[in-house]
Formats: sequence, C-alpha cells, structure tokens
Amino acid sequence: MEGFEWALNNLGDYGAVSPHDLQAHGVNVFFAPNISPDTKVVDLGNGRIVRFETNERRPLKGYFAEFDSLERFCLKHHIPLIETNGQVSTEPVEKGQAGDPLLHGGT
Repeated sequence: MEGFEWALNNLGDYGAVSPHDLQAHGVNVFFAPNISPDTKVVDLGNGRIVRFETNERRPLKGYFAEFDSLERFCLKHHIPLIETNGQVSTEPVEKGQAGDPLLHGGT
C-alpha cells in the first residue's frame, strides 16, 4: 500500500497491515492532509518523524501516526522503537562488548 511501506515492513507481523488495522490497535493515524498541528508524527511510508506548524503546508497524500500512540503500540507488542536523527526504526541498536579486545577475538 502506497504511503504505508515502513509500517507494513516493520509492524505488519503484529497485525498492522493497513492504516485502519493500526487504528484498531489504538494508534492515532492521520490521513494526509488532515494532520494535527504541532503533533509529533511518524510518516508511515518512510519512518521519518515530522511535526507540522499550524500554518505549515501538509503533504497531500500519505499516512502519519501520532508518535506517542505508535510508541505505546510497540511497547505492548515488545517491539523496540528506536528514534535516531529524525528517523524511527524497530531494529535494536547493537552494542559491542567492552574490555580487552584480545579477549573478544580482536588483534
């Protein structure tokens, strides 16, 4: 579904296969251009975080989820929602092992 690719790829396995399904799971989904002003939202097509000012022009198409309700959905389903530089992902951030690199196979 155009404008819903990020959500389908990241949340489809948890019952979010359409914007209406995501709404049924308690996520506040805005259908462009009807996006509330000054609300932190996630573009469900690409995972970018945006916030539109009152007089700012909105996109004419696409689906946007209110960040807080999307975060609650992810917490409920044990999905790690990571926000980095204006982008959200559901992949956990890898952490390396600290200490002596020779103990961990380093040279």
